[in-house]
Amino acid sequence: SVLVWSQSTYRTRPCPDWSPCPPYTMRGLINYGAHCSINSVVQVLCGTHELRDLIRLVDEHHHRSPNTVAVRLKRLIYDMIKGNMSPCDPSLLVYAMALYRGAPFDGQEDSDVVFKCIINALADNCGIGNKIGRLWDIENEDRMRCLHCNTVQSTLNKSNTITVLIGDNLPTELQDYIKLYTDNTFTTCDYHYTHCHTGTQIEITSKVVTLPQVVCIRIERVRNIGRDTTDIVKTGTKFAFPEKLDLKYIMKDPEAPVSTVYKLYTVVAHRGTHYCGYYTAYVRDDDIWYLADDSHVRVCSWEDVKSTYEAGSMLYNSVAYMLMYHKQLSLNPAVT
Repeated sequence: SVLVWSQSTYRTRPCPDWSPCPPYTMRGLINYGAHCSINSVVQVLCGTHELRDLIRLVDEHHHRSPNTVAVRLKRLIYDMIKGNMSPCDPSLLVYAMALYRGAPFDGQEDSDVVFKCIINALADNCGIGNKIGRLWDIENEDRMRCLHCNTVQSTLNKSNTITVLIGDNLPTELQDYIKLYTDNTFTTCDYHYTHCHTGTQIEITSKVVTLPQVVCIRIERVRNIGRDTTDIVKTGTKFAFPEKLDLKYIMKDPEAPVSTVYKLYTVVAHRGTHYCGYYTAYVRDDDIWYLADDSHVRVCSWEDVKSTYEAGSMLYNSVAYMLMYHKQLSLNPAVT
């Protein structure tokens, strides 16, 4: 049976202003239109404890801040962690996000687009906002080797997501997919290499140099099967993900004495087609899973979360689009 909110689901947690706080529970968010993806991503951010700890330090009167996303997110999360049962209003945050990107959120946006809009707005800010925006930063070393002259060039880049592709010849389980990353496979393409001044092929490899405290994994479920936007389709193919994930296989030095084991704490899921659908978020807090469906929040189970592995041929069921993992403290423990 599914549990609903009751007094037994309340827990206490300090408020961001250090004042006594009523019993804490997870609150929903009002949806005024096609903002279910924004609501789901905000629930994910609120469920990120590092962000909650830092967002309260944002200076609301900083005159050099180029946008107001950090301040609006701070006020919204402050409301969300109060012990009130009524849903919160995210409209001021949505407005700040629209000003930042220069376009309104009139239609449903992909959850990845929403996540990057908020994170990039925070990273473009000053002080604490910039630190929050870089919580997800992954530093990669990309190496390009010319197959004609054997010259190697290396560059360091940063990203805030790991993209997982779904295909006929690819693993259908996340840990297996990550392990495949360690193979010395490479991508080649026609390229005019500046060192030897000839059209040739290059070998491209990418390895992670440093891992952040929280990792965002985006499952690429949308692809274009033609040349037109009408040829964009969503796949509900099964793709499983574990509660614990070891990322040592993507590291440049897999044997480095750093923690590479992560624990799942949020899942953003989508139901419907690419053109018409609905987002929800599963959030783990104090080892209890919750389902946030706009203004409605209820307790759920790990079995409910696993139901997002696949959507079925008719795409009726919610399917996972975005996963968030939190780094575990111990050094390279066994994955269970």
